[in-house]
Amino acid sequence: MRSARLALLLLGFAAQAGAQAPEEPAQSMRLPSDAELSDLLSDPMTTVDQAYELGARLFEAKRYESAESAWLRAHALGRDPTLLVAVADTRERRGDEPGAVAMLRQYLVERPDAPDQPAIEARIATLLQSPAVLRVVSEQPDCAILLDGVPVEKKTPAELEVAPGSHSVIVVGEGKHVGEKTVQVGYGEVKELDFTPETKSQVTVEPSEDPSLQARLASEKEDRIIRRAVISTGSIAAASFVTATIVGSLALRQDSSGTNAGKTSPLTVSAEVSLGLAVLSAIASFTLFQTHKNKRRREHETARLQIQTQGAGATAILHF
Repeated sequence: MRSARLALLLLGFAAQAGAQAPEEPAQSMRLPSDAELSDLLSDPMTTVDQAYELGARLFEAKRYESAESAWLRAHALGRDPTLLVAVADTRERRGDEPGAVAMLRQYLVERPDAPDQPAIEARIATLLQSPAVLRVVSEQPDCAILLDGVPVEKKTPAELEVAPGSHSVIVVGEGKHVGEKTVQVGYGEVKELDFTPETKSQVTVEPSEDPSLQARLASEKEDRIIRRAVISTGSIAAASFVTATIVGSLALRQDSSGTNAGKTSPLTVSAEVSLGLAVLSAIASFTLFQTHKNKRRREHETARLQIQTQGAGATAILHF
């Protein structure tokens, strides 16, 4: 039932075209809607000639995207390479220069002995020189624009034709720097640069999660803590030893004078306590230092394999 309806629709278009007076403009002929066109092109009853005629009428009506669909269908049915040139025409009319170049190159592939090959190659070369377009918009209109550091006459919103490549655009409004962006564009490409305040930055900053970096930072932090502990305990040991020496000397003088005969003087007790504290602090400092040193030595003695590429070969180096 669906095929019969599509066939009647095609016949209706053909009859309408045949009954059309030669002097009557083509715009008055009824064209299929997008939905009808989709049904017609997907119908297996549609012929190459019908798809081509539909494309020609749609092209005349400046419905270039629909004309491209009809001619691509005709090409799929009949494999006529010249239809690819027609498709390139529709894409060029729509400002799709890269798409037009792709179709023309495909035409030369499918028709290597094309008599118009020099003209097609010249057309491709011309399209490859097509400028790109930058559409610059801002929240406040009439903002000044600097393209690659040079002021331009146009104000925002504006379309700037630029050569393919990298370009920087700066927008200034009321003496204030509104924004700056750097873009890479290809031939025929159209790119919009929005400088409104709500536009989010295109640069994303993420914290580094490199395991080797985190391990190195943790190791350095541990080294600082151990170093401070060694210095602190060593300082306590030195101070306690000096105190024990001084107090011990005073205790010996007191004992030699017979002041505390038969009794242990407080100075002697203080000297012994200071000496004990000095010994304990020195042992703690030495133990911390030696333990940390041995740990680092074991880490360095761990085998590490490094592979270096040299041309087509590779060298493996085992570090101990």
